[in-house]
Amino acid sequence: MKKQIVKMLVVPLLLLTGGMQQQKHILSAPPTQPADERALQMTLPRSQSPIWLQFVKCKVGYNNHNGLYNIAVTAAVKALVGREVTVNGFVMPLDGSDHTSHFLITRNTPVCMFCPPGQPNEVVEVIAPHRIVWTDKIVTVIGPLQLVNNGEKGIFFKIVADAVQ
Repeated sequence: MKKQIVKMLVVPLLLLTGGMQQQKHILSAPPTQPADERALQMTLPRSQSPIWLQFVKCKVGYNNHNGLYNIAVTAAVKALVGREVTVNGFVMPLDGSDHTSHFLITRNTPVCMFCPPGQPNEVVEVIAPHRIVWTDKIVTVIGPLQLVNNGEKGIFFKIVADAVQ
């Protein structure tokens, strides 16, 4: 709360005083989930799929200068590339429909339709073989794992699914 108040006061001051370099740094801070919101979210259901334990070992970073996320993928996750994996989690449609074939699967229960619940290492982009009906229940995705490098959107894992259950 105090940080938000400081930003509300500092940014207009920087604009008035011409502190553009400092302003850029403040405005390019990575979007983060407030700690109290994250703590509450951790009380909601979470996927217990073992693959999430591998994904979260991949360290996520953020470059304040170019506004892009980056990831250091572990050797264990690299070894899964091209292999069929099974992951379960919550569906977040990317095509704006309740019948979707392009979605994110997330480890944590979504609480907002405008942002993934968690860090980039807790989200997988999925292309399904057919449209599925959106549900708030955990679904299972099976298919070969791909690594992608979309630092702008914070997407690093992808599955072109053979099956969605």
